[in-house]
Amino acid sequence: MTSYDPLKFKGGTEKIVLHTRDLLREEGFQVDIFHKDNTQKVGDYFPYWIGRHAHSCGEKYDLAVINNIAGLGFFPGKARRTVAVFHMLYLAFSHIMRGYENFEDYIGNAYLNGYISEVFVGNAANRLIAVSESVKEEIEKYMGVEKDIIVVHNPVMHQFYPMEKLKARSVFNIPKDAFVGLYVGRNDYTKGYDIFREVVSYTYRDIFWVQVISSGGLNTLPVLKDITTFKEVPFENMPLIYNLADFLLFPSRYEGFGLSIVEALACGIPVITAKVGVAKELGNFLDGLLIESLDIKDILERIRILKQYRCIREYYKIYVTNEISRRFSLISWRENMKKALLS
Repeated sequence: MTSYDPLKFKGGTEKIVLHTRDLLREEGFQVDIFHKDNTQKVGDYFPYWIGRHAHSCGEKYDLAVINNIAGLGFFPGKARRTVAVFHMLYLAFSHIMRGYENFEDYIGNAYLNGYISEVFVGNAANRLIAVSESVKEEIEKYMGVEKDIIVVHNPVMHQFYPMEKLKARSVFNIPKDAFVGLYVGRNDYTKGYDIFREVVSYTYRDIFWVQVISSGGLNTLPVLKDITTFKEVPFENMPLIYNLADFLLFPSRYEGFGLSIVEALACGIPVITAKVGVAKELGNFLDGLLIESLDIKDILERIRILKQYRCIREYYKIYVTNEISRRFSLISWRENMKKALLS
């Protein structure tokens, strides 16, 4: 059970759904995927359609895998074993974002998605999987369920590795001698797009900025003009885009995992980021680049250091990339997910 059709919507959760499907098929399972487009509409809250539809089917399943809130209405007993995978936690997200005046949907995120849907799914499942230690801590803090919570990190695909920077830049007509900063994410407050806009206003004379704007999101902000912009980039082009940059600025206010962080690191690109999602676990790889409060002055100082000291950027390309690729490999994910789902 998952919110969106993984064959149409190409988000991080949907990639994990397809990997999970392939893993289970190899283990001999016949896999049905329920999402909002192939389930019977009931009311206005689509997670309820999905869980209710899966529960009302005639079959009794050997295993049910629920992604986040899509299992609302899928009651215990319909599957011999139910595992819930939490890619983020709305209860934590709404708590963090409540203090921002531009966050308008606190009630829906905290109560409908959080106290109703997440709490239902967490209590109905036999086992919980969190995509990061951060999400595991949030489940323990906000949900209080007394169950196994196993951390299985999202994988980085093998396509993400260091490439020749000048070749990557030539593909997109980026100046070969520029100091290039990169932003990847939605243009909303959750992803810190307002912070990115302010950083650009201070640095546009010294940095060649590239932004990759993904689709969707609440509280949409105007997209910056007069910098190089790509929208809804195909997955196969993202390794090239990471490699054309000298660093990634990732000012997100909340992440369950933060796949862009590890994708960039796997390409040997330094990441300036807040302590969100998996970044909390990567202190040794982000030494000196983690921002405590997303303070603009702190971000500008870290950019200055990266620009001044080429040796830091070379360190990431030579040493960090291999360790990140090993630690977050698809092989490692498959082994850990298999144990979590079937043991």
